[in-house]
Amino acid sequence: MKTAINPAITVGLALICLFLMGCGESRAPFAGTYQSVAPYAGKGHIKLVLKENGEGTWTLEGKSVKFKWRVSEGRIWLYTKEGGIIIVTPTQGGKILSADMTGEWHPGCPRDKCIDFQQVEARP
Repeated sequence: MKTAINPAITVGLALICLFLMGCGESRAPFAGTYQSVAPYAGKGHIKLVLKENGEGTWTLEGKSVKFKWRVSEGRIWLYTKEGGIIIVTPTQGGKILSADMTGEWHPGCPRDKCIDFQQVEARP
């Protein structure tokens, strides 16, 4: 026997999820423009912009990817439109960010699978 889910419940749950994604720790300490410390895959440096409103861009060779971001449990979570998630660990008060590029969750960032970014401008 199939049970239909009430559309009002579905909409309510969706709104709660959106609200919770917006919640979390303050973004202010991490808002700014960052640049990768080393060139990425021989293609130049990556520019990472984190806006205080939770929007961001990742730019390499003139091509940009937009994403949403939030702070939770001391880490920065980047969410792409395609469904990708990148976990970033801030250090030195947010001046250095280490992005875990393994596609898996790690308590830290494996050095050989990590892109380090240095803040070049606070709060764009």
